[in-house]
Amino acid sequence: MTPRRAWAAYATCLAIAAAGLAALTHRTLEADRTEAAARQEAAVEENVRLALWRIDSALAAVVARETANVRATRVMPPVVETFVIDAAGRRRTLAATADRSPVPFDATALVARLPESAAGDLQAEGGDAPPLADLLADLPVQQRLNANEFKARQQAVMQNSLAQTVEQPVGLAAAPLAALSAVWADDALVLARRVTPGAAGDAVEGCVLDWPRLRSELLAAIADLLPEATLEPAEGSPTTADQRLLAAIPARLVPGPLSPPAATAAVWSPLRSALATAWSAMAVAAAAVGALLASVLALSERRAAFVSSVTHELRTPLTTFRLYSGLLEEGMVPAAEVPGYHATLRREADRLTHLVENVLAYARLERGRHAARLGPVAVGDLLQQATARPAERATQAGFEWRLQADDATCRLAVTTDPAAVEQVLFNLVDNACKYARGATPAVIELAAAPRSRSLAIAVRDHGPGVAAHEAARLFEPFRKSARDAAEGAAGVGLGLALSRRLARQMGGDLACEPPADGGGRFVLTLPLAADDVARP
Repeated sequence: MTPRRAWAAYATCLAIAAAGLAALTHRTLEADRTEAAARQEAAVEENVRLALWRIDSALAAVVARETANVRATRVMPPVVETFVIDAAGRRRTLAATADRSPVPFDATALVARLPESAAGDLQAEGGDAPPLADLLADLPVQQRLNANEFKARQQAVMQNSLAQTVEQPVGLAAAPLAALSAVWADDALVLARRVTPGAAGDAVEGCVLDWPRLRSELLAAIADLLPEATLEPAEGSPTTADQRLLAAIPARLVPGPLSPPAATAAVWSPLRSALATAWSAMAVAAAAVGALLASVLALSERRAAFVSSVTHELRTPLTTFRLYSGLLEEGMVPAAEVPGYHATLRREADRLTHLVENVLAYARLERGRHAARLGPVAVGDLLQQATARPAERATQAGFEWRLQADDATCRLAVTTDPAAVEQVLFNLVDNACKYARGATPAVIELAAAPRSRSLAIAVRDHGPGVAAHEAARLFEPFRKSARDAAEGAAGVGLGLALSRRLARQMGGDLACEPPADGGGRFVLTLPLAADDVARP
């Protein structure tokens, strides 16, 4: 498969996986938002339930107090006036606050609206209403819960009010007083009840509440639960369909606007954390697979380049071997030229040997089977051992060999492997012979000098040097393409990569340091022995 097709297949698989995860994420977030909204609504409903109980409890105390003291000579807030209405519909004030005039309302209409019993019920007045169980059965779950809650609050208000009933005053029938019922008379909120007519001839007695003041006090009591709530009158008889209806008075609680959906969506839930983890895992997996694919394709490209380079490198010496050996075998070479043929065959054999040695050494390094044999070696002895082959290679290629190392440097010691150093220097000199062919002057220089805590061995030629765009890839293995191998200098692009790995295995390094006046220069650094490092 070509790299283009491999990357297209990878991109297609990644797009499919991302689309699937995106669809799953969308559905999951929708479900999470729905659940969060449900939780928010449940929290609001719980606050409403608590607020209704708190309001009805406060109103129950007011109703119970006025049930017992409706004919008292003084009024207490939130009552602004107490009154009686006779059988003829005439209203008479018993007591009122000093700063308030009697609240106007239609007394006849009030008498008509009062229930015959002590208080209203969930059902409408009259005997034709269906039973409560039948009404509740047809309602949604939340309305059914609200209706049951209203019934419970209504019973609590009734019990609190009836506990305060007393015997009627002298002049009326000796029957227990009924609890006060809350009704709207025009714009006035009134607590009133029917009384059994006696000597006084009164039909209704009750009191008028200061609704604005009462509403403000009740809303202040639930400000911690519903800060933007309000109370509005509820006209007519209560039914099971009423939502958030007060049990003590005909009013409805309006909780106010809910929190914006963005506040709910901003909550970082465990589900969102799981989705973020899933996306992160997918991104890491995609990056890992992409990096693996890139490395596999690069390895494939390097292998192809290596095969092409090795084929090119083997073709020339093998051709030479076949031609020269055939000529020698058939006796077609004059006796005077036979030594030259032998020298050519030996040179091509050395070339093949060097190629095979580099490939085998790199393979051992890749498998971790090459162990450097490190030990202290005097610099003078090291240069004598490690420069013999490089010097011979330079001389055979027609270059002048120059070795520069002063006596002080030669007396130093380094911790290294002489055989590995020889292979590194030979690779550097071999590259100089290949790429600096025809340079002026035809000189290859090797200079050794101490540098900080190490010894620097520089190999320099006067050829074209290293191009800037090639510097980054200079030490990559098999960096030659098939075209470079066919058109460029001999080699498979392995010598510098092998040399740097050998240098680092010995505790040193290999770097390209082009000189200012042109040419190529590679510097091998080796660590000085402990005694020479400690020496001032």
